[in-house]
Amino acid sequence: MIQTTTVINTENDDNLFCPITLELFRDPVIAKDGHVYEREAITKWILQHGTSPFTRETLQITDLLPDDHLKRLAAARRNSVVSYQVRDGTVTLPSLRKLPKNQTHDRNICRALELSRRSHKIFLCIICTCLICVSISLGVSLGVKQTGTSPPPDRQISCNYSSSLTKTSMMFQRPNGDRGVYYYRPVQIFISVPGYYVIQSFSNIDMFGYFYLYFMPLNPPMNILMADDDSGGDEQFYFKISLNPIMYTLVATTYEKNITGLFSIMVTGPASVTFH
Repeated sequence: MIQTTTVINTENDDNLFCPITLELFRDPVIAKDGHVYEREAITKWILQHGTSPFTRETLQITDLLPDDHLKRLAAARRNSVVSYQVRDGTVTLPSLRKLPKNQTHDRNICRALELSRRSHKIFLCIICTCLICVSISLGVSLGVKQTGTSPPPDRQISCNYSSSLTKTSMMFQRPNGDRGVYYYRPVQIFISVPGYYVIQSFSNIDMFGYFYLYFMPLNPPMNILMADDDSGGDEQFYFKISLNPIMYTLVATTYEKNITGLFSIMVTGPASVTFH
């Protein structure tokens, strides 16, 4: 016997997930940066950082406005169930429609990142030129021969995150369309200082990593920056990438299907990072 309830179709599924929690909205609010967040998540974020996780502009908790329309759509999506098979005790969930690509949003993000990189390079060139001129002027005026040792290397800081993949973890559809049972854990990483960072996994299971500018669970190919399987050795993923002071998402999953176990992530770079 199969018991079935009506599936309620909602529009704009890509807008039903909070960019901080990556879960369906329950109490969505609109911030002054134009993005919609889960009220509890963005309130905690503002108390800790005081700025938008995307634009870095100052945010106030008192400026948050409820989005009742989006709340109704998320509730409809959350309550859409399909069928329960009594004989073998299985539950079949509705397949969500593929999200449309928001190309304008992607282009704006890419342009912002490119402008940030160019400004950073120009600023460094100006500083280096000024330092060289000052050094030459001091050497000539004082008649001192410049000698000495090279400055010590930049200090590197490592931060760690530990979690596990279980049978109750979310299941990941690979960007290539593979819909096998790959358990995954989304780890949001907030970068406060720009520079090169090394991100690597440690586990006794074969890990696979995907690194996103902005992760959309219903459309894994969008916004992906890097993917890696075994570059870290011992079947562990390893990234070395230049990052800007914004929030990224690391999807930690496995190479094989139906694998569970403990894992940890270490991020090493010029400053501490914050995990969410």
